[in-house]
Amino acid sequence: MKKAVRLVITGNPGVGKHTSARIVAKKLKAEIIDINKIALDKGTVLEKTTKGIEVDTKKLGKVILDMLNKDNRRNNFVLVGHLAPYIVKPASIDMVAVLRRSPQRLEETLLERKYPREKVNENVSAEILGISLYDSIKAFGKRKVAEFDTTGKIPEQTAEEVIATLQKEKPRRSGSIDWLAVISEEEVQRFFVYK
Repeated sequence: MKKAVRLVITGNPGVGKHTSARIVAKKLKAEIIDINKIALDKGTVLEKTTKGIEVDTKKLGKVILDMLNKDNRRNNFVLVGHLAPYIVKPASIDMVAVLRRSPQRLEETLLERKYPREKVNENVSAEILGISLYDSIKAFGKRKVAEFDTTGKIPEQTAEEVIATLQKEKPRRSGSIDWLAVISEEEVQRFFVYK
């Protein structure tokens, strides 16, 4: 019998979460659960603005928990979204993959997606500081969390690394990526300015 997959893939916008999650889910024959789609479909959005959407995380967390508890088919899933650390209960998850991307490449990706400069800076500074990793470790515990650098990799490579780590062919590592060590003072000034 195939072992159930209960995986979260999270990280800042622009790191490759959704693309990698689709590949992982297909390879593991798991259901993909998109937190963003559920937030929009299930009435948990409090407000939509030009800066993004504000979500009722308590309500969304309850919706997700109800989905996961609904029936046994929900024991084989890849849950994807940057809100995962704020809405998912640790007991329902086996591993959390936090995807990371270099600040420079993340900036390029977000600008290509036509993010406003303020949102680019907000997301890149969060990436530099490792907010998604920190929040994931705080929510799920260090033993469940592994981080993956997606910089310069195609999504298939990231997916293979996530699967190998989930299946314990590779060790779970977290806290090894340090973007502060590789950014210039000019980039610090650029990314940490909010208007």
